[in-house]
Amino acid sequence: MKKALWIFPALALGTAALFSEELYRYTFCRSSSPLLAHFLDKKGHGEDYYQKRDAAAEALRKRPRERMEIRSARGNRLVGYYYPGAGDGKRIAFFIHGYRSEHAETAGLFYDLYCSLGFDLFCCDHSAHGESEGQLIGFDVYESADCLRWIDTLRRRFGEDIQVLLHGFSMGSATVLKMSGDCPDCVKAIVSDCGYMDGAQQLKSSLGAFYPLMRTVNRLVAGYDLKDTDVRPSLLRARLPILFVHGRQDRSVSFENAEKLYALYPGEKDCLFIDDAKHMECIYLDAPSYRRKLAELIERSLSKEKEG
Repeated sequence: MKKALWIFPALALGTAALFSEELYRYTFCRSSSPLLAHFLDKKGHGEDYYQKRDAAAEALRKRPRERMEIRSARGNRLVGYYYPGAGDGKRIAFFIHGYRSEHAETAGLFYDLYCSLGFDLFCCDHSAHGESEGQLIGFDVYESADCLRWIDTLRRRFGEDIQVLLHGFSMGSATVLKMSGDCPDCVKAIVSDCGYMDGAQQLKSSLGAFYPLMRTVNRLVAGYDLKDTDVRPSLLRARLPILFVHGRQDRSVSFENAEKLYALYPGEKDCLFIDDAKHMECIYLDAPSYRRKLAELIERSLSKEKEG
């Protein structure tokens, strides 16, 4: 009878340990958790959005491109693609994708727009995403350091006189804001589309009571603390023109993030806030306004440089 009494606590502990492992995989690892994904993953957009996004991604993959590779500080092989457009290698829009996405899925909708504005495109797959190696996601810590390495690679490939516009989405938006205080002179402007202020706050809301445990496990496994995902210290050091874009109906990264980031930034700034847009839907719902704001940003930050 006494032995039987130990079965239930042992089962409870085993179940808790298994769930914690699955939750960490689901949140932080490339491999994710099929079990939790089945119950937790939900589509956030209508089918029309996905059809347009996926068609644009497929069209981008078929365009002429130059494959590039670098190594991260962690030793992972990272893959990126340069898509010739209208910039002759001197004006480059660097697209930085979000959580569990990949380069073409993000950049496809913008290829024609940036070509019409005189740019080539560069986009990379983050560590643990797409064609790049790695198993762990950095929530902007890994990604910001890796993207600074990519900028150095672009300077070596196309020359020190290139002009780069950083355009990030969701976790990629947090990545460009995390980079904003440390960018080399070739970076002339930033577009932050639906970014968060702090990955820790994002995960607290999604992980709930499991957040402290997941933070501790991640610090041991991945080697960074989630408090290091806060973009605000970098943003306060930055001096680049920044366009903040966000949908007011965003349920993945709340619109409150955009309001606070915009208010916090002391440098030159502009905003595009779309009333009916959900997460990353601004270009889908109001492409003319997006193009106008981009053109104004480029005119202020790059055109004068080019003419001078």
